[in-house]
Amino acid sequence: MVHILIENNRIHSWSTHSQEKMIGYVKGYAFYQKELLQGELLFQTVQKAWNEMYLEQLLFDLNGQFCIILQQEKQTILITDKIRSYPLFYLVTGDDYIVTDTGDTAYTSLSDREWDKTAVLSYLSAGYMNAGSTLFSNCKITPASTYIVIDKEIAIKYYYTPISLKQLTQPDIIFKRSKQALESAFCRMLESIGNATIILPLSGGYDSRLLACLCRQFNVPNVICYTYGIKGSPEINVSQMVAQQLEYPWYYVEYTKEKWERLLKSNTIEEYMRYAGNLNTIPHLQDFLAIQELKEKQIIPEKAVVIPGHSGDLIGGSHLPQHIQRKNLASSLYDKYFTLNILKPREKKDLINNLQLYIEKTYPTGSEQDYYQAFHLWGIQFRQINFIINSVRLYEFQGLDWRVPLWDDAFEQVWDAIPYKLRVGSTLYNKFLFDTYFMPFGVSFHKKKENNIPSPFIQFIRNIISNEDRYYIKRLLSQVHLYSFPKDINALDIVGELLMKEKNLQKLPCIRTTKPNSMCMKALYYLSLYPESFPQ
Repeated sequence: MVHILIENNRIHSWSTHSQEKMIGYVKGYAFYQKELLQGELLFQTVQKAWNEMYLEQLLFDLNGQFCIILQQEKQTILITDKIRSYPLFYLVTGDDYIVTDTGDTAYTSLSDREWDKTAVLSYLSAGYMNAGSTLFSNCKITPASTYIVIDKEIAIKYYYTPISLKQLTQPDIIFKRSKQALESAFCRMLESIGNATIILPLSGGYDSRLLACLCRQFNVPNVICYTYGIKGSPEINVSQMVAQQLEYPWYYVEYTKEKWERLLKSNTIEEYMRYAGNLNTIPHLQDFLAIQELKEKQIIPEKAVVIPGHSGDLIGGSHLPQHIQRKNLASSLYDKYFTLNILKPREKKDLINNLQLYIEKTYPTGSEQDYYQAFHLWGIQFRQINFIINSVRLYEFQGLDWRVPLWDDAFEQVWDAIPYKLRVGSTLYNKFLFDTYFMPFGVSFHKKKENNIPSPFIQFIRNIISNEDRYYIKRLLSQVHLYSFPKDINALDIVGELLMKEKNLQKLPCIRTTKPNSMCMKALYYLSLYPESFPQ
């Protein structure tokens, strides 16, 4: 028997529907053939596809933010969208299954709380886990782009992988198709939110600036921009200039030690961490103070929608290495993504071996293009889904809806058709932004580090010295005042110090070095909220 325990109705409530001996639970929306589907209509569309055996094709074609549970006499089907907008957990208890939508309910429903060692190592060193793992061996979270059939056994079906067999290489064609796809995506977003006020976290970067330009291009009337951080942050001046040029109201929230201290001493922090961690990722905290303060000052109205600039740079290729080879693919992934807390040699070796097995089992291999594809897909399926997209839980927790317009199917598919070599360093993507939007709208301010492609010397150093060892060298140099770690413009270094002090956090035996920053401390703090699983 499958027990459905869904209780997370923040912002988007579950709706219940039934037809032909099938019960459906639906959250969110989707576009299908230019039609907006929600509630009953979305349920009927998916239920028909299941009965007539074209569910995979339908899900491939659906474009939106949704989560659906279908239940009939002998089967339960769990469906997530392409970015896992809303998490679902499933676990086995004796002969029964439990499906729920919160990590805390999953945790309390577990009869055997055995922690998953590999998952915990990944959590401590990367800040998140692989597609379907949680901290506990017998509790899983639904991966993005899947539907899961629970019958006598559990079958996981992937219906979408961001891979294109087409090849786009001419910049003028790429820019034209990107513009069409992006603006269609933005119009779909506007249709889905109606007249709601848009809240735009406007940094000094490019993706949020792109969204501001699109708001102006479509003359969106109700837009509020904000930025945050310590005084003197380079983000402040750039974001203010962008907002002024586009004639949108702009607010700055100063971050101080005192503000973080008040939050970390309140009961709110534990409640938020439990809500946002989902048993598989470090909760996002970065703009918590900004949203909180703007709401307290009644600057953010009711039923507003936050549109963060997530994922544009990833689609454009910012995370791709200059060179990659089959023999060091697992090590390259580890060196880029697994340096949060530095593990001891044995644990590091175990994690790299686990990565290697996953790569061999999951990704095609052969050409250099295949290796880039594996690297790219890993970044999407693990980091982007579990960590970056999960950051929207912060907005939900504070009572705000959200959209991620830059991760729209059509826009992503244009860039998936571009060879990886042309995307390394986001050079082509940034040129598209400047030529198509920033220059026409008068906001062509460059970031300090414009070229993401490292010099040959820096690339050589990175190839021979691991990320971990570079950190050790920097730390030694800092002790003799020959190197200074960059100042955290969001004062999150203070969060790390305060968490360590206030929560009395202890380093785990598997960790070689704990970096005293907020990410490391949040990881240890979140684990400490589940003492039965806390690995000693």
